[in-house]
Amino acid sequence: MVTRDGRVYDVAIVGGGPAGAAAGRLLALWGYDVVVMTRPEDPERSLAVSLPPSVRKLLREIGVLDAVDIAGFVRSTGNTVWWGGGAPRSECFAGGETGYQVRHAEFDGLLLAAAETAGATVVRDATVVDVAVEIEPARVRYATENGAGEVSARYLLDASGRQGVVARSMGWHPEPEPSRTVALIGTWQRDDPWDLADDTHTLVESFAEGWAWSVPVGTGHRYFTCMLDPQVSELSRGTVKQRYLEALERTAAFKRLLHGANLDSEPWGCDASWYRAEQVFGEHFLLLGDAASCIDPLSSFGVKKALASGWLAAIVSNTWLREPALHDAAAALFADRERQMYDSFRSQASRFFEAVAEDHHHPFWTGRSIGDDQQAAPDDVDALRADREVLSAFEALKAGTSIQLVVEPTVQVIEAPAIGDRRVVMEQRLATPAIPGGLRFLRGIDVRHLMALAPDHEQVPDLFAAYNEHYPAVALPDFVGALSVLLAKGFLRNGAA
Repeated sequence: MVTRDGRVYDVAIVGGGPAGAAAGRLLALWGYDVVVMTRPEDPERSLAVSLPPSVRKLLREIGVLDAVDIAGFVRSTGNTVWWGGGAPRSECFAGGETGYQVRHAEFDGLLLAAAETAGATVVRDATVVDVAVEIEPARVRYATENGAGEVSARYLLDASGRQGVVARSMGWHPEPEPSRTVALIGTWQRDDPWDLADDTHTLVESFAEGWAWSVPVGTGHRYFTCMLDPQVSELSRGTVKQRYLEALERTAAFKRLLHGANLDSEPWGCDASWYRAEQVFGEHFLLLGDAASCIDPLSSFGVKKALASGWLAAIVSNTWLREPALHDAAAALFADRERQMYDSFRSQASRFFEAVAEDHHHPFWTGRSIGDDQQAAPDDVDALRADREVLSAFEALKAGTSIQLVVEPTVQVIEAPAIGDRRVVMEQRLATPAIPGGLRFLRGIDVRHLMALAPDHEQVPDLFAAYNEHYPAVALPDFVGALSVLLAKGFLRNGAA
């Protein structure tokens, strides 16, 4: 793989996990010359993770859904939770959908093979020793069992996870959360069935000094992981195995489940602290996946976030390669989406931690229940549904007998980057002082078209029917929700209210 012939790849990717493999596969499918470098992995210490049903959309977009479906992964139907002082709660995924319980080694290997099949060059067992990203082309030097190698590329994608090879080379430091988290992991086996109503479920339990989770990866075979803060933990200073077993002793439900089971691996530990990179792009590179930010596994969205990051990195790279004039706009969009994803998951986890802090007055929980101080993305409908102004506007629409909608004079038309067909494009949006970044779509509803129709109708059902007649049909709840947002955030005013 040494580039003695002067070959310059379009894109070089450091890291063959979900983010790197997804980006590599897409870029190769789109006709680019791509190389993916992966470092050696210890299969005995491969983590197991739970993937929610919503990940299927991304898997389909990357073109690996069929391969994942036939790979033999455990199909999860939901979650069983013992959280805080509340009663045990078992929930199935909506609509009978199923997720996946996967070991990283097998899942990552599947994605990497798919990238290779698409045409990407894959260098396995490569340990990166040096990167140079402030030159053109960018350069990566690595070592394998067969000797040293070097690749050059027009752009570099850093998907190296916590290793953060590009960030280290730039002298950047990650921005960690105040509290540290360490994961202690072990695998357990039993010959008789686990005492569970549904053995495919992800299990989650909180206890005084942390929380634990478990996922199945085969018949009778489960991972059990304890999440602790080494700075406030009251465990003994023994071996990893001693601390792991001691942590499990602090649980209630997990302790009962594990009675009679056999620990069939030597427990190990790894850093699971939250952090985000100081910066996620430069002139010739992007940081994606865990190299950009790492979230708490409590959400079960870590792999989904990595896949989304890889998909978006491929789109940005395609834009850089085909339309250099949009370089800065595409990079800004990538950075904004990475921040939004991180803030959304951080806010979600904080609410869970805050609920448990009321039952467990321990520094592990109080140090993490820091309140919800994050700003929702302007098009995050789920967050806007909880916005008091939006809820008030929704109630006013329900209570009113008619509407008389007027476009507010403060509404402006702006241009902002958005995702088009495999690339970043500039689109027109409508902005107000409340949402200066502007809106174009809310839950599939084109805000510009809705606002153009709004003044001509005196009843919400009539306005809804007119929108669906002229534009792709949308559901009524989404339509009324979008209308409530426009009223609450200063796009429209209801003269009949």
